[in-house]
Amino acid sequence: MKKPSIYLKTFSLMLSLGLVMSASAMAIAGFKPTSSSYNDQKSSETLFAGNKGLRFRNRKIRASRWRTPGFSRGSGMCYGEEVEVTPLVPEVAEKNTVPVEVTVQPNPTFLVYVGETQAKEAEFALLSPDKGIIYHEMVSLNETPGIVMFTLPEPMTEEEELLKESEKYQWVFSLSCDQGGDASGNLTIEGWVERVSPETELAQKLANASEREKAAIFAEYGFWMDAAGTLAQLRQDYTDDPQVQENWQSALNFAGLDQLIEEPLVSRSGSTVETNAEN
Repeated sequence: MKKPSIYLKTFSLMLSLGLVMSASAMAIAGFKPTSSSYNDQKSSETLFAGNKGLRFRNRKIRASRWRTPGFSRGSGMCYGEEVEVTPLVPEVAEKNTVPVEVTVQPNPTFLVYVGETQAKEAEFALLSPDKGIIYHEMVSLNETPGIVMFTLPEPMTEEEELLKESEKYQWVFSLSCDQGGDASGNLTIEGWVERVSPETELAQKLANASEREKAAIFAEYGFWMDAAGTLAQLRQDYTDDPQVQENWQSALNFAGLDQLIEEPLVSRSGSTVETNAEN
């Protein structure tokens, strides 16, 4: 495995010292963190029906407790060209907040859309609550715009779990736009994730469920990140399955990402995915 880039090491250090303050960060620095817990959110849940697809339970989105740099959704410059880079996370109604996605899995999947770009690779890093890099991975990109998928390693023991319950972790996606070895020009976005303990009923349902069933269960209990990650894999494995496509459409409709429904999976952890030019 490659070592983290100098850029990400510097990024982590600057975060820990509180030195990073871009224009975007200044815009979100004034948000008010919320102390609502996982159990507190359950009272505010509502159901969202997605056409013929899955029904998603809508949870109150929490704001991150730290000022964060970069941007969470939009476009930026790479090799002198504007490139769209969008993390697949639900939109939030409240302005000046950075959403914290919630997962019940020790190794969730992170999805990022990358538009047409000259960049040949991208880097994903997971930061601990004290801003240290605890996991990183490089992926190759092809010339096809599409969705890049990162899945954390599956832990064999509790000690190997990267995400500890009830802790917020920042993740960083960096598009390699370096010219002449200068990685400071990389296009970077960020997000947040928190792992929570599943309630007994949910754990029981997941225990013997198939991957298709798990996607529906995650949606029912309001874990959009887990549902979307499962559906992304199913969409790759069952490319011609109309039900999988309908469920994927429901997930992205719910998240306000309708424009990405037809986008292909172009890269995943450890490999570049072959894509059909007609997709």
